[in-house]
Amino acid sequence: MARQGSMLMSALPFSHVLYDSERGKRCDECFSLRSDELKRCVACKFASYCDKKCQQKAWIDHKKECQHLKLMTPAVPDEAVRLLSRIIYKIRRGVLEAKEWNQFENYPERTIHHVISHRELIKNDPAMKRKVATILYETRRFMANDSPSDDDILEIYGKVIMNAFVICDELNQPMYVGCGMYIGPCIMDHSCYPNAIITFSGITLNVRAGTDIAVNDHKHTFISYAELLAPREERRAQLQPDYYFHCECTQCSNDDIDRMMLSTKCPNAECDAPIIRIGDDFQPCTACTCSNFSAIYESSVDEITRWSAAIYKQLQEWEQNGKEPQAILVECVKCLQRQADVLHLKWNVHVLRIKDLAAMCHFRMEAWTEAARLVLDTLEAKRKYFPPDHPNLSLQLFSAGKALMLTGKAKEGLCYLEEALAMISTTHGSDHPLVAQVKLLVAETEDLIKKSESKS
Repeated sequence: MARQGSMLMSALPFSHVLYDSERGKRCDECFSLRSDELKRCVACKFASYCDKKCQQKAWIDHKKECQHLKLMTPAVPDEAVRLLSRIIYKIRRGVLEAKEWNQFENYPERTIHHVISHRELIKNDPAMKRKVATILYETRRFMANDSPSDDDILEIYGKVIMNAFVICDELNQPMYVGCGMYIGPCIMDHSCYPNAIITFSGITLNVRAGTDIAVNDHKHTFISYAELLAPREERRAQLQPDYYFHCECTQCSNDDIDRMMLSTKCPNAECDAPIIRIGDDFQPCTACTCSNFSAIYESSVDEITRWSAAIYKQLQEWEQNGKEPQAILVECVKCLQRQADVLHLKWNVHVLRIKDLAAMCHFRMEAWTEAARLVLDTLEAKRKYFPPDHPNLSLQLFSAGKALMLTGKAKEGLCYLEEALAMISTTHGSDHPLVAQVKLLVAETEDLIKKSESKS
């Protein structure tokens, strides 16, 4: 058995690249946020490092890339092409493994050649044709005479899109800073209700047991490939085109949860209970028995649900592209006003996601009262939809505690901070920098309470 919080695996990437959006802010090797101290590679003037040690460590992977970047600047290819080329050169050097540790029983030998590519499925997938054609062209253009055959490029590309991990920095914004190929961790299968948690310390990927796992092997350990705060149909739509499987996990088999995620507002204005839909039929309200669902109500639910999914995707792109929080917040407010007509404001995931984006904007604008209100609005639903001690939930608790403390509600905030600290210590490990940050905020909040009590 693997106990909750125990480390199951720790891995360095086989290969990794920094997102272009973070270039000039972070070290290309360790991803440390050190914008004032970075030193550029004198040859390509593209990669930057925090010190000579990182530059020397990176050189074996950057050497060939550096030559191509010098020839192509300023027409530099995107992260996917650079990650592909790094993997190709690494395999040619005879490097097939990465530095990893795990405590799984019956764990098989793993090299880059064991990572699944689904090459034939990709080749025969009409939806992938244009993307594949672009990748093949850009890789050949970047690697020039070093470029392998199209089949070899496609084999590596399949491994990347099926198995690469987004590297996160939970201490800073934006959270997503790069991507990497991790040979060991990608052996674990997906669940929309995972029992294992992935966190990062720099570029080191750590896997911990999110709950007690009865059988300590990789076949009984599940991570999530998709956004969890999404209805079943949307999660499956994310998984099928990228990973070629139809998810039938416990969460996808739970009709009650999915119906609650899509719950709507009771037509009775005096009632705040959620309305559940089974198939095409709205069920009578369990609180007031209202069953007055007009054709306008039904069509409005369908229209606003589709619109909400589309606007959320657009606002996510705005946030990732560095749009000002004030501009994003304006659209969030408009969206929430329209959703309030028919979607349930407490349980519907389309509402929850827009509230999350709005809360993030308020945090960036240091509007702590509104940030606290929105975070607390979504907390009960997230306790229901996420696995216990999931990082999304612990970070929500941390945000609630911080916002409350900054609005002068230190005692109330401390309760959330202490709960967040217990969760984060389990999911991230007691030595993770995020734990130190939460402990510091807990201590500051306790000091505020003591000072307030001494004055009174």
